[in-house]
Amino acid sequence: MNDSKASDGQTPRRHVYLLDYLMRLRQEKTRGLLLNMGDIDVTRMVAFVDGYRACQYANGVEDEEYGLFHDWLRDVKHEFPTEGWAAKYLRDCDGDHERAIRKFLDFAAEFVALRERERQGS
Repeated sequence: MNDSKASDGQTPRRHVYLLDYLMRLRQEKTRGLLLNMGDIDVTRMVAFVDGYRACQYANGVEDEEYGLFHDWLRDVKHEFPTEGWAAKYLRDCDGDHERAIRKFLDFAAEFVALRERERQGS
């Protein structure tokens, strides 16, 4: 949607950025992940994130924070190798897809908290 009125006259909802959505997923239990993605599988999670990003790009939405998260994960935490986070986290979590996804979401939460502290000047 764009910033103008929707065709039915209602004001459109604001865009939900990817990190905001990931924080919602993190707050939900396994059932929430199942409802949003189907089976709990890192490949599906990667596809979900990639699809979300593709939709943002196609709609002219710049999600700078997710780009900063990606860079932080790679450069600061050293948790985004060239093979991608999914393969590494799945290995780190002994093949447990849910734990691997939780690890990704926990890093996202750590980044969001860090950025919030930076904004507050702490």
